Amino acid sequence: MINLPVYALKDPLLGAIRGTGRLLLRAPTGSGKSTCVPPMLLDGGVVDGLIVVVQPRRIAARMLARRVAQVRGSRPGGEIGHVVRFENCMGKETRIVYVTDGVLQRWLEDDPELSHVGAVVFDEFHERRIASDVALARCLNLQDGADAKRPELKIVVMSATLEVAGLKDYLDPCEVLEAEGRAFSVDVVYRGSGTPAQSASRGRPEIKVWDRIADAVRDAAGHEDAGHILVFLPGVHEIRRSIELIERAAWSRGWDVCPLYSGLSPKLQDEAVAPGGRRRIIVATNVAETSLTIDGVRTVIDAGLARVARYDAVRGLDTLMIEKISRASADQRAGRAGRTAPGRCIRLWSEADHGRRVAFDLPEIRRVDLAEVVLSLKSAGVGEVAGFRWLDAPEAHPLEVAEKLLRQLGALDVEGGITDEGVMMSAFALHPRYARLMLAGQEEGCVAEAGFIAAAVQGEGVFTRGRGAGGGGGREEFTEPSDGSDFVAEWRAFQVARDMRYDPRRCGQSGILARGAREVGKSLEQLERAATRRGLRWGQVDFERNRAAVSRVMLAAFSDRLAVRLGVATLACRVVDGRRGKLDSHSAVKEAQAFVATEMTEVEGKEVVVYLNRCAEISLDDLRSLFPDDFHEHDGAVYDASARRVVRKRVLRFRDLILESKEGGEPPLADAAQLLAERVASGELKMKCWDQSVERWIARLVSLSQWLPEMELPGFDEDDKLMVLEDVCQGAKSYKDIKNREVMPVLSKWLSAGQKQVLEAYAPLEVTLSNGRNAKVRYSLDGAPWIALKMQLLYDVEVLPEIAMGKTKLLVHLLAPNQRPWQVTDDLKGFWERGYPQMKKDLAGRYPRHEWR
Repeated sequence: MINLPVYALKDPLLGAIRGTGRLLLRAPTGSGKSTCVPPMLLDGGVVDGLIVVVQPRRIAARMLARRVAQVRGSRPGGEIGHVVRFENCMGKETRIVYVTDGVLQRWLEDDPELSHVGAVVFDEFHERRIASDVALARCLNLQDGADAKRPELKIVVMSATLEVAGLKDYLDPCEVLEAEGRAFSVDVVYRGSGTPAQSASRGRPEIKVWDRIADAVRDAAGHEDAGHILVFLPGVHEIRRSIELIERAAWSRGWDVCPLYSGLSPKLQDEAVAPGGRRRIIVATNVAETSLTIDGVRTVIDAGLARVARYDAVRGLDTLMIEKISRASADQRAGRAGRTAPGRCIRLWSEADHGRRVAFDLPEIRRVDLAEVVLSLKSAGVGEVAGFRWLDAPEAHPLEVAEKLLRQLGALDVEGGITDEGVMMSAFALHPRYARLMLAGQEEGCVAEAGFIAAAVQGEGVFTRGRGAGGGGGREEFTEPSDGSDFVAEWRAFQVARDMRYDPRRCGQSGILARGAREVGKSLEQLERAATRRGLRWGQVDFERNRAAVSRVMLAAFSDRLAVRLGVATLACRVVDGRRGKLDSHSAVKEAQAFVATEMTEVEGKEVVVYLNRCAEISLDDLRSLFPDDFHEHDGAVYDASARRVVRKRVLRFRDLILESKEGGEPPLADAAQLLAERVASGELKMKCWDQSVERWIARLVSLSQWLPEMELPGFDEDDKLMVLEDVCQGAKSYKDIKNREVMPVLSKWLSAGQKQVLEAYAPLEVTLSNGRNAKVRYSLDGAPWIALKMQLLYDVEVLPEIAMGKTKLLVHLLAPNQRPWQVTDDLKGFWERGYPQMKKDLAGRYPRHEWR
């Protein structure tokens, strides 16, 4: 290890730590930063206290600790230790400890000053985990904040690919060092043809990613210098399908095929990365992207994809989509091939596609649910979370959504301050929803059941995918129709696994995932200890006896995920806030009137679907008692568009979610008239008698009220129109009833007798011209009134009549003998002088029978 590139920086590195106490180290893949820098700090004598090395993943923390301990000739848990979830491998003599960012977060909760820690080394910081961002900020505040309590604390931030300019400003004052890259070259090859999108566009069957991986591995395995082959895929499903194809192929004889992902047992993880042994094909998720050195890897095959978890704050649901990795992640993956010898990286996308990819991954702070971190910061005394010492501040809307949820859960008050309940919730290493679940369990006398629910959702679950090896089923084998909650089946399966001592073979025959059940057991033990320390009465798990209580505690934490099925023949559901989802076909709540979903996740598979999982039936009586102000009942008329009639409907809503809806009986006639009138006003329904005479009457009234405001005539706007229509529709229940109803009799009641006289006098329907002829006056809402006559009927008329007490001139539409307008004017005298001669010239020859003077 002494020959690794990072050792060239030993003296300036130790000098920086003695000086500013802060160091930003950019050290590319293969430089030795993860394994060498912490021991350099220890041996250099620049740190008093524990050296904490923060890793983003459990597998990396555990394996790095073992590697460093081995090199230094000590046992795991001695001088070098690690602490990850469910595994504390450190003792009194431990000087360097590798931990996950989640562990450091809990240490900061328990000991905000990190009194036993001398240095914190943030490794692989480019992954920009939110827990690492927050922990770094809190460590900086301990060093130099307004109330700096640990100015002697040393901070090192290390990354292989991070753009360091902005981070340097954030850490200032700090020293910046950069190590040389890996010692061996990696030849990058692009295989961009035949992608699924291209195949689909050419009309060929879609090529699955595991088929392309199997082809690429076959080709790579034919090279004498292939070494171990490391394959990157987006998830466990793709890993399993790829391994099946590879192991069935004749060319794979002589190769060991090993999966590698975070949910794998430690034993199988160790087998995948152990040195020596036969040639190996390691099929991994992005857990193998950073930190881990797998000796002997000379070939990397990269699908260029990752399953990325995000939180959609607008819709209030989690998403799990397959996305293209960034260029930085691609470089990290390629670097795995050049750790110990020259290597080769095969990318299953084109070079042009690579150039279009984003440079770096989006920080977690911009894509995850912020409720847990907001509560953590509030409990740490941060009054205004937006003003916290963020490297990248969260966006305003997701922050507002998080604080709204915390208020709903009772963790924050209306002013955003943390409540006593919020302080208790922050003490649990849980998302605030499940912390609230624990407190509600105390109120309802079912803490143990709440604890099991909280424990069950922390890991990958107790059920295998599909059917077990012995023909047994999964969830469906443990579900009873009367359960009322999906967690009851999980509890039964957990008990079976515990009785089997988590034996993988026996559990698998029953469709139980042994390692998942074991993790649930460990989580349950941790929660029981935490609950007991805080004075909660644990008791025994009994879902049947405490069914009603469990329903109420679920409501306390998940009222915003209340759902109902759309119908008995479908698994599609409506959820509060206008959302939709699909219920699991084996869920115990299929027959429930309403239920809450603890998990609401949009997943990309053959199609993009929002799945509602781990659900619990709720009682409407409980819902009403807990949230009385969120209930709304309506018993009245609704319009049935298909039948074009008004019917009576009784609707019960919780917030915007319809819980009950029944039709039948006679609708209130006043409501029916209003609904029919609204549809006529919108143009959806047409009334035969709302004709030109009605529109002319309205235009006369509106125009005259504008010309003679002193007459104080009423106007006629859209609201007035609706009132008239409601009057016309009185007593009706359908379009058939109103289609031929008269409108003018209702309008005649709109004006008093005196107002009618004013309308007739000053906005007449007809006027008499100076030659004795009568002409109909046309009115419009957006123009001057006008008459239309053939030119010959206007002989001897030089001045047009005026209306509205002489305040408004009439226009005349002069019609040719064929009744088409020739000219529009309010100056007849001018027409006779200038327009008429031209008209006569143009038309007299075509219409000789008409009088031309």
